[in-house]
Amino acid sequence: MSAVEDFAALIEGTDVMKQVLKGLKEEPAHLLALICREYESTGQPVPDHRLYYVGYMGEAALKALLSAGMVRRQSGGVLALYTYEPTPEGEAQCERLKAEKQI
Repeated sequence: MSAVEDFAALIEGTDVMKQVLKGLKEEPAHLLALICREYESTGQPVPDHRLYYVGYMGEAALKALLSAGMVRRQSGGVLALYTYEPTPEGEAQCERLKAEKQI
């Protein structure tokens, strides 16, 4: 093992990094659920200012959803830079997560 791999193994074993890695897995699901709920209730794409995410982790979660094709980004209107709406694939994933009570 290289020095970097040894170091990474030590760091990944800490409670702090375990929580970070857990957040990396769960944050996109929570953000997708929020977008799906808002879209269901309004029938309109969700403006960016209605999304609840913080810092790099939240931004990375949104980028992951876009890259995976779970949400679609559009130019915003008067009050938003962008709006987001779930794709059919995103809605299907949202339903699966709800059925398993993951979100």
